[in-house]
Amino acid sequence: MSYFKAIRKLVFHSSIFVLLIGLILASSVLIFKFGPPKVKYYDNSWDNEEPFVPVTNITYNVLFDQHSHTKYSDGRLTTRQNIEWHIALGFTAVAITDHNTLRNSKEIAELAEEYKDEIIVLQGMEWTTRRVHLNFIGISEWSLKIPRSPSDTEIQDAILEVHNQGGIVTVNHIPFTEKTVGDITPSREELLSWGVDFIEIINGMDFDETSYQFCLENNETIGMITGTDFHSPDASEGGRVFAWTALNTENFSENAVMNELKIHNTSIIVNQLGIENHGIHDRSKIYNVLSPFYTLGEGLVYYYLRYDRVHGSFERVIVTVFVSYSVGIFLIFEFIINVRNKIKLKRK
Repeated sequence: MSYFKAIRKLVFHSSIFVLLIGLILASSVLIFKFGPPKVKYYDNSWDNEEPFVPVTNITYNVLFDQHSHTKYSDGRLTTRQNIEWHIALGFTAVAITDHNTLRNSKEIAELAEEYKDEIIVLQGMEWTTRRVHLNFIGISEWSLKIPRSPSDTEIQDAILEVHNQGGIVTVNHIPFTEKTVGDITPSREELLSWGVDFIEIINGMDFDETSYQFCLENNETIGMITGTDFHSPDASEGGRVFAWTALNTENFSENAVMNELKIHNTSIIVNQLGIENHGIHDRSKIYNVLSPFYTLGEGLVYYYLRYDRVHGSFERVIVTVFVSYSVGIFLIFEFIINVRNKIKLKRK
């Protein structure tokens, strides 16, 4: 009889644990998504900033960033704020490439029209999978499944779909992906044969020497491009700019930018020290109090959005905590009950 009681207690304690953890996880996600941000930015945060002009002997009329994120995925800024930040950092063209979503398309189209005289805003999407991260630039829709770990055929089908829509495909931060998932990442030779247009040779502050040499050796069929991988003005999240992709376009328009990209006509401007501009902003006092919930919520959102992440450590922690809690609470309760029974016996 005591055995079944013990089982019931363990199930009861485990249920309480699952409920509490569920409440904590749900609250953390809500706090991360809708709570006061650590740093609050405004649409006019960069209004008084003179756009940065990189020093170079390269001739260009467009400076392009092919890789940036907004609140539609795991970025910290709205789309408008993202655009304002790019203008302040000297960019005159940007692709908004939120992870695995085009929910931003209506807003991007409206803002592209509004800002057309200052900066060219391109619709993009970062096709984020466990095997590879690809930016699709110049697409208008996406109906194909986005697998967690796509096959070679599924990657090729996605690239073909982008080209059918008149877009271009870039491969992002290959060293990071290789480090994260190892040898399941397609090789550069495979990606080239599948029709990729560019390799991101500079991602944020990271220079990919291997991809640089590969692009030099195959310069007739694949181009070099850079991306900030911008998530927020914080330097650790793409907020410090080390490189710009320079273009010489026929005119200042989306079509002209896309035409130059399709023929791989790009140059790279590098500033080794990096340039950053936080603009006008406020720091939240509430954030400091709730920071553990923000950190947990951010991790969960990232876990959901990013198919490429290796989740083993996260899952092991959850399982370990679950088992430790369940067994620990069970033993504590058993100890308390035994002590109480002994006290009752002594009183009798």
